[in-house]
This record gives sequence, C-alpha cells and structure tokens, in this order.
Amino acid sequence: MVNSFLRNRYQNYVRWRHAPATRRDRTIGAAIGGMGCFWIGILGRLALSPLPVSMSALAWWALGSVLLGVMLGIIFPKIVSVVCLPFSSFGGGS
Repeated sequence: MVNSFLRNRYQNYVRWRHAPATRRDRTIGAAIGGMGCFWIGILGRLALSPLPVSMSALAWWALGSVLLGVMLGIIFPKIVSVVCLPFSSFGGGS
C-alpha cells in the first residue's frame, strides 16, 4: 500500500516535471522564488558579511534577492519551485 502510494507520487512528479511550464507554474514559481530568495539573501548576507550590518543595507539586499527570485521563478519555474520551497516556508509555521 505504501509502496504504491510512493510510486504514484513519483510518477505524478515525473509527469509534472516533463510537462511544459504553464502560466500557473510560472506564477507559483515567482511567488516561491521571491519568498525563498528573500530568506536566502537575508541569511546569506548576515552569515557572509562583516557584522554589524545596517538595516538599510539589509533591506536593499533583501529587495535585490526578492527581485532575483521572482525573475528566476518566471524563467525557471519548476526548478525554483523545487529548490526554494523549503526556504519559502521558513518562519511561516507555528
């Protein structure tokens, strides 16, 4: 039972992955890319730059990261959705 469920989920993923990107995929990819790259940019800036970091520099870094994530989500929606999904839900749970 579990094996057939996992095989079915895998087949659905493979079908989705090989299908052409739709407008819905691009919209979802842009949203996930924006939220995921926000966290990647903020945490990366804090981890790799000398501290203390000014809030204005952090805000500009976040804005640039979000714009880059949205653009990548539009161009490569399926890859960005898979890679950035864990980062897009970061901090969103209780």
